[in-house]
Amino acid sequence: MSQLNEIVIMLKEINEKMFKIFRRIFPDESEKQIVEVDLLMTRMMVVSRLGISERTYNRWVKVGILTPIVLGNKHYYREEDLREAIKRSINRGLI
Repeated sequence: MSQLNEIVIMLKEINEKMFKIFRRIFPDESEKQIVEVDLLMTRMMVVSRLGISERTYNRWVKVGILTPIVLGNKHYYREEDLREAIKRSINRGLI
């Protein structure tokens, strides 16, 4: 569990550094236009959080139940987006 906490702390630090870089690249953007990126969850974090197998995860992505943010060949999710996707899918009877 302490390794997970260390990873979360490192991800928050990376997020803060990325935000600072963004501010340097786009200094003229107003604060209202800049939205700090939420901590992103990895594919494995989503699998664990939802209690599903990797196979189910892949199927849900394929049929559109989950829509990842793809960076390179990695899948990421904002927690809010994940909750909304699950809620929509339950309402439609997909899961």
